[in-house]
Amino acid sequence: MSAEENYRLAEATLAAEGARRGLRHAMGVAPFKAVHDTLLPAQKTTLEGISDGALQNLMRVGSVISIAYAYKPYAIEAIAPGTEGHWDKDRWNIYSRAYARLNKALNETSATIAGVIGGTAIPATVEGISTKVDTVEEYYATRVSHRVAAELSGLGWRGRHELIIHPTYGPAIRLASILTTAPITRTPPQTQGCGDCHACQDACKFLQHKDKLDNYREQCRRYLNHLALEDEVCGKCIKACMKDGAYAGQFRL
Repeated sequence: MSAEENYRLAEATLAAEGARRGLRHAMGVAPFKAVHDTLLPAQKTTLEGISDGALQNLMRVGSVISIAYAYKPYAIEAIAPGTEGHWDKDRWNIYSRAYARLNKALNETSATIAGVIGGTAIPATVEGISTKVDTVEEYYATRVSHRVAAELSGLGWRGRHELIIHPTYGPAIRLASILTTAPITRTPPQTQGCGDCHACQDACKFLQHKDKLDNYREQCRRYLNHLALEDEVCGKCIKACMKDGAYAGQFRL
């Protein structure tokens, strides 16, 4: 099949899987080498392990298909109800459960696309790991950044909260990836950006001071453990971006 035919096949498979689950979706395709070369060293090693014997061919002609499912509006509304120290965690866990459901849907869908196109699925972010590591650096070695693939594939741009912002769904998405050596049309990175918007930083003290903190991601990891929701999530920056950000008026879930 041609590169364009494989792209249409992957896109149609994602659309069918999303429709079956009642989920809105998005897709982009990036060069494997560009994704590999952009990752942190520990994540490169993880990606190389996943690639197994296909690494040389992937580096030469391979691609990374980035897929996303969007949250439902009710899940975003459930983020951070109350005030610091007085959170309604029962309600906040509605978002936590939606996170787990999207991860499961992405894992199943990425495996389906990999089977159709010919490739290897990389599941959505590993759950339940934050409390099992001592530092965020240990966490990096357990995963491959789907955000890098999504950014390089044009699925969205990188926001100040370091999340991927889709032009329609905003940062209210979850991601997974598929590695393939099949010819497939690639999609260019987004040229859009956040401009002067700082809504996410206004909502999160760690993002607000990330340039001054030694390791703001480690502070985030500890805060997730402190929250102790059903899953390792927060979402304050997502809600702020969706509700108060510069593009809030154009986001649709």
